[in-house]
Amino acid sequence: MKHFLCLAVLLAVQEYAFPCSVYEYGVTEKDKSTILNKHNALRKLIANGQVENQPRGVNLKRMIWDDYLAGQAQNIANMCKFKHSPVSDARWSVGQNLYIQPTIGVQKGTDWNAAVQWWFDEHPMYTYTTDYQFDEKTGHYTQVVWANTSHVGCGYTYYPDGDRNEKLYVCNYGPGGNVDHGLIYKVGDHGCENLC
Repeated sequence: MKHFLCLAVLLAVQEYAFPCSVYEYGVTEKDKSTILNKHNALRKLIANGQVENQPRGVNLKRMIWDDYLAGQAQNIANMCKFKHSPVSDARWSVGQNLYIQPTIGVQKGTDWNAAVQWWFDEHPMYTYTTDYQFDEKTGHYTQVVWANTSHVGCGYTYYPDGDRNEKLYVCNYGPGGNVDHGLIYKVGDHGCENLC
């Protein structure tokens, strides 16, 4: 039985052929917790009116982990390309954020807090409107705080690229945000301070 389990694990690991050399890849349980906690903490800042130049949102949902979105995000990260890729999901449209972290030398380990914070830190460039129009300068931020987005799943790959190494972080969101003429979130004085 032991040999069978080892063989099954080996086959599962060898199932994917990377188009590049890879130092490490995948999302751990600790990473999942970090990703969810960071997203929800930043969404709570909006829900409590604590982000300068952004109105208070009263209908932001608490995000939960989604294994399907995560699997698709990992497939994208495994391509070792900093490039958005469409994701099909019968449940909803899918939003996507990417973050690339170059390193000199090999420095294993993820920094999901930095990735999610970097996306959120576009907020000073965003002017709230009830008639949303996508803008590349703020699209990461608006996806992170899009009220109706309730599911997130992410993937990660660390690989060499020329004279440096790159950590590629990919998160998929459902239902996806950044819908033209949509409403990023409802504004009000109170409601859902701990997320809906």
